[in-house]
Amino acid sequence: MLRRFVVVLLAVTVAGSALAGTHLVRSHLSAKVTANVPAVVATLRANLVAAYGSQAAPNVTYIGSEYCLACHRPGNAAPDEMSWHGTQHAAAYIRPMTLWTLVAGKGVLANSLGKSTDDFMQGLDFNTISSPFDAYKPNAPKLSVKNGTYTITIGQLDLPVVAMKQWRFDTGVWEELFAVRIPVSDSPTGKTDAVYSSPVFWASDTGWQAYTPEAYYDSNNQPRYTTSATTAAVVANCESHDQNCVGCHATGIRSVTQNSRGEWVSKAYVATLYNADDPGYFDYNGDGTVQIMNIGCESCHGPGAAHVLGGGDPAKIVNPDKLDTQGANDVCGQCHSVIASTPNGTIGWPYNETTQQSWTPGSGPLSAFYTDAEVWWPDGKTGEDTSQYPEFYKSSKPTNPYHPVRCTDCHNPMSTTSNSAQVLDRVQNGTVTLTTHVNDDTLCLSCHATHGGGTSADFTKITVAMVADYANNRDAIGSIVSAHTNHPYGPERIMGLSRCTQCHMAKTQGPDAALALHGHTFEAISPQKTLLYQAQGGMPNSCALSCHATLINASLVGSATPGLTSDISTWNKQYDQDLANALLKYYGPNGVWWKVDVSTVGTASGAAADSVSFSSTGRTHPRCGRRLRKQP
Repeated sequence: MLRRFVVVLLAVTVAGSALAGTHLVRSHLSAKVTANVPAVVATLRANLVAAYGSQAAPNVTYIGSEYCLACHRPGNAAPDEMSWHGTQHAAAYIRPMTLWTLVAGKGVLANSLGKSTDDFMQGLDFNTISSPFDAYKPNAPKLSVKNGTYTITIGQLDLPVVAMKQWRFDTGVWEELFAVRIPVSDSPTGKTDAVYSSPVFWASDTGWQAYTPEAYYDSNNQPRYTTSATTAAVVANCESHDQNCVGCHATGIRSVTQNSRGEWVSKAYVATLYNADDPGYFDYNGDGTVQIMNIGCESCHGPGAAHVLGGGDPAKIVNPDKLDTQGANDVCGQCHSVIASTPNGTIGWPYNETTQQSWTPGSGPLSAFYTDAEVWWPDGKTGEDTSQYPEFYKSSKPTNPYHPVRCTDCHNPMSTTSNSAQVLDRVQNGTVTLTTHVNDDTLCLSCHATHGGGTSADFTKITVAMVADYANNRDAIGSIVSAHTNHPYGPERIMGLSRCTQCHMAKTQGPDAALALHGHTFEAISPQKTLLYQAQGGMPNSCALSCHATLINASLVGSATPGLTSDISTWNKQYDQDLANALLKYYGPNGVWWKVDVSTVGTASGAAADSVSFSSTGRTHPRCGRRLRKQP
């Protein structure tokens, strides 16, 4: 049936010369070319009927980003909308394909053998090499490609890889987690309906790792699942993507329900317009049709069918720019949070279990669709695993009376940038366009020019024009920023001296300092907090975390442990205490640089209820399973 959709689509579009382009079914239209709209509408209408029958409800039906891109292409050389295909949003989940082997962002990169194709194509057998799977020999995983399907074999069972969840860090490190469907004896199809994390995990800097291997091996290191395995055994041990992950890795989820064997099974929307070679579109649920996967246009703008069928009627689509600040930030917060469904917290994304509906942009407060599952450091404000949005709302930014800050003031969800966080590389301030970057402070100064800096620096002397011509004003800007930081000005250097984010967005979300995520409270975390919470294991402070404990080996009298550390999961070592006490001389209640007392500000409220589970390779947060890696 899917082939018929594509054939019908091609017949309509090529015959009318409306949607033909260099891709199989993707157009390259200008938004100004309205003559093509009727053909797009006709194509969508036919495909909706073919996919859903006459029951399709346009106002709630997701159609996929390719329909959006058929019209929304501004007339410039590198439009943001078209560059969406190169973002991590567009490729959070991919179907491994031999066509894209070793192509970053599109294919499997795992290549421990150093060959011209990936380890699956090479048939890597962990039983024949030394690896993190040595304890499970002779039943360690075997990798292969069988009839075009990437496959992991454990003991007697072949586990077909349905999807690869991938992400890239700013350091250039790629990580790949392979999700599989598991053979079981009590399913009509012979396999689980839901998709589960496999024990096979690849990181480009450290190679193969075992991801929660206890889900697949018992206490005797023998395979848990044989040909007689039941679904119940899988549900009891394995991490379900249908229950915990797919809601933030697919554009729109129609429902997620529990089957008679105890699995939570999701139902996504059908993809009827896509490039057949695009690994971001695939049959996730195994029903024979391709689904809309990944974070596309409608993830932020809501279901698009009514908008297209209405000939592009702007009243029938959500424009986040026209939402209030809370509504616009909720669009990002729906995924950039560690949250669970309501009322029982069963599902790992904003989802109403009673109505079986996911939150959609513009549908009301995000808070009505989730329960809190955040993990905080002991002050109850700084995130240990919060995924930005909840921390952001513990800051003053979104409620700033002068300029309520939105996520999109710093990030462009549609654009391919040089950084994995899709931080803006250009900002419009009035009539001035600024080229911006986090590492030279120009992004922060694009807003903070003319104001900010506290009592120690006069940011009114930094004009927008100076930031726009940063190269010729670097010294003047640097002297003012240095007065604020009390440090030399070298933000572009590895150590990031006087880089705004080093102090105000320290990478608190660990445990590995090298791959941790930036905090979003915008608080320069005082070393006093490290000492206040020693009974709870301590907590990081910006000075130590960004520099003095991870980059500089500070020599402290009485220190039992010399400095450098990459493990930021605990802060109660003698060295941590000695360093915090030394830093208090500069930033603390009697600090010579910054006189700040946080003893009555920080709160451990709610922190005791938070938990982080540990595996042999790292930590996962309690709901969506995003892995916070700890170096082996």
